[in-house]
Amino acid sequence: MKLRLAPWMVLLTLVSSCPVIAAASGVDKEIEDCIRKNAPQSTAIQHIRLSSMDDMFEEKILDATVYWKQLPDGNSDLLAVFEEPSDISGSRLLFLEKKPDKEIYLYMPAFFKVRRITSSRIASSMYGMDFSYEDFQWLYNMLATATSEQRPDAILDGEPVYVLAVVPVDASGSKYEEVVSYFEKKSCVIRKVEFYEDGRKLRKILSAAPGAVKQVSGMLIPHVFQMKDLKKKSETELVITSVRLDPVIPDSIFDPAQLKEPHGIE
Repeated sequence: MKLRLAPWMVLLTLVSSCPVIAAASGVDKEIEDCIRKNAPQSTAIQHIRLSSMDDMFEEKILDATVYWKQLPDGNSDLLAVFEEPSDISGSRLLFLEKKPDKEIYLYMPAFFKVRRITSSRIASSMYGMDFSYEDFQWLYNMLATATSEQRPDAILDGEPVYVLAVVPVDASGSKYEEVVSYFEKKSCVIRKVEFYEDGRKLRKILSAAPGAVKQVSGMLIPHVFQMKDLKKKSETELVITSVRLDPVIPDSIFDPAQLKEPHGIE
C-alpha cells in the first residue's frame, strides 16, 4: 500500500517522534492511531549527546539542544544548538522544510557567518559523526516529499513488528534509494531503521535500545540509539538526556537571519 506525503511513519525516533502527521489513507488505521499516541502535538525540545570513536580510538562527544516545531501547513522546522565540544560551542544548524527544496543553514561562531548547506553536501558527515545532514533530517521526519509504503509484518529479535518504507523522490537530492523502519507492534515504538543506497545496498542501520524506552507525558520515547555505518565500519551513539514535549517555541529562532543571535532560545 503506497501513499504520498506521510513521513510520520518513517522514523519516530528521537522524540519517539517529531512527526508530520499527514493523511494516511494507505496505512492501517490501527497502526496510524498507535503511532499518533507517541507523537507530540506541535513542538519538542531535546538535549542530546552523540559519541563515537575516531581513527585513533579517542572518543568524540557532541552535546546539543534540539528545537523542533510543526508548522500550520504540515511542514516542520528544526534548530540544533551545539554546546560541546568547546571548538564548536555556539554553532547552530537550522533545517527548514519547504517546497520544492529543503533549506539547511549552518552558523559557526568562529567565522561569524551564516552559510547555506547545498544539496551536494547533504550526505556529508555532521561534525565527523555517522549522522549526515540528511540522516538528521530523516530522524526528525523533515523529508515530506517521499513516497511511503506499508510492507508485510515481520519478526525482529523475536518480537512482531510493523514494517514501513519510504522511497525518496529524485528531486529531494537524497542519497538513499529506500529507508525501511521497524516498529514494535505492542507499543508502536521504533526498533530499527535501515538506510539503503542505490542498488538497494544497505549502508546504515539505526537501532533503538529496547531497555532505554521511557514514558514522558504518557508517550513512549526511546532514549538511546546506535547508528552503524556499514561501509566505514564505524558507530555513533545518540542519547537523549532530557526531553520536553509541546513547549512554547518562538518562530524567530528558526529565522536564518537570527542564527547569530541567541535571543529567544531557552
